[in-house]
Amino acid sequence: MRTIELQEAERLVREGESYTAEELKRVQQVRLTALVDYAREHSPYLREFYKNLPENYTLSDIPVMEKKEFQAHYDEWVTDPELKEDMVRKYLMRGAEDNSLLLGKYTALQTSGSTGNPLPMVRDDYHNKIHGALLRNRLFYGVTPGLFDHSKHKTAFLVHVSNSASSYGSYLKMRRLRPGFEDNIVAYPITDSIDILVDKLNAFQPEIIVAYPPYLVMLAEEKMKGTLDIPIKLILSSAELLTEESYHRIHDVFGVPILNNYCMTEGGEIAMTHDCPHLHINEDWIIVEPVDENRQPVKDASEYSSGILVTDLTNYVQPIIRYYVSDSVRIRREDFPCYFRPVLDIRGRVWDSFILGGKKFTTKALEVKAKFQKGLCSYQFVKTDDNTMEVRGICTAGSDPAVVLKELAEKLEGYFNETGAPEVRVNFSTDPMISNKAGGKTPMYKDIT
Repeated sequence: MRTIELQEAERLVREGESYTAEELKRVQQVRLTALVDYAREHSPYLREFYKNLPENYTLSDIPVMEKKEFQAHYDEWVTDPELKEDMVRKYLMRGAEDNSLLLGKYTALQTSGSTGNPLPMVRDDYHNKIHGALLRNRLFYGVTPGLFDHSKHKTAFLVHVSNSASSYGSYLKMRRLRPGFEDNIVAYPITDSIDILVDKLNAFQPEIIVAYPPYLVMLAEEKMKGTLDIPIKLILSSAELLTEESYHRIHDVFGVPILNNYCMTEGGEIAMTHDCPHLHINEDWIIVEPVDENRQPVKDASEYSSGILVTDLTNYVQPIIRYYVSDSVRIRREDFPCYFRPVLDIRGRVWDSFILGGKKFTTKALEVKAKFQKGLCSYQFVKTDDNTMEVRGICTAGSDPAVVLKELAEKLEGYFNETGAPEVRVNFSTDPMISNKAGGKTPMYKDIT
């Protein structure tokens, strides 16, 4: 495990603010070489994977990491021989108030499982302190420090309430760092309906909101309707895409700073706002390569990619080096008045909102239910009329799709009933999932009404 002193992490992140293009390129190569050489020495799988690298390799010489292949060799992928996949998954299922570290030295999270196959990710001290410094020095730029004094101010998280969720982990960490004032920091589950969430927020009266983008948009709508009345001073968008349009819509309604951070469980804090709506890439620590369907660099920089290759230069325990993710992005490198780092525009990773039974929901809430359904590899939610939804999916070998999908349908119908939409009915179908005509991609949510 690689470690670093907090003061050194802060220094390195601040130093990166002044890098020229040439200095950045040199630092990236130094950090990449250190990471790859460490991985070859300590990871049995990566030692074999990188055996044909040339002596003076660069980023483009390194083969692409594919999730499915690497997850199948998890125990040989990690660089600590004590770590085992079963151990990590057991750790992720611990009680919500268990703040212990994995093996006494690591944190661990789990990907959302939008493909039906969540990946456990272990993070070491070096990763955690560098990425923490990125948040403090770049994302929180221009924010009045006093807002985070929880003896005076309240914070509410609207997140997936699970130890495996990054945003919930941030909530737990914030509570640990504010002993005596834990009651001023709350987390509300996104499986609650928007009506219930509004009631809870009105009762709690938070000044800081941390939430997934679709919920921030819905809160702005509730504010405009007059149903939400809270003394908001700061908004933090978490986990997924907040479009520039949504950013301005929320800002116009609340009139407070909005912090937006494009992060992922595998790669950490990839890009973030800097007192602006744009997501600026932390290129000194995370490398993003837009690629086409063949994992080759996108030729036209103005076009959105089919996916990206992510390299996190900070994680030495579970190395992420040219790791393929299907997010569709483009990188703009022109001069921006807000900050000098390039801007990442994202087209993927958007959760859909929809109305069913007269109430508004998001696919994120349904995903929370579906990703823990035993025997389910991937899934799709199909709205068939104003009160009816159908679930489809691909199931594991040896399982009965009708049984698996029926169980999920019953869970979702129970969820809608509990959240104030008892007239909603959820059916299941073993028919193939429905693809979009443009591009042939299969969306998580499909409206066929």
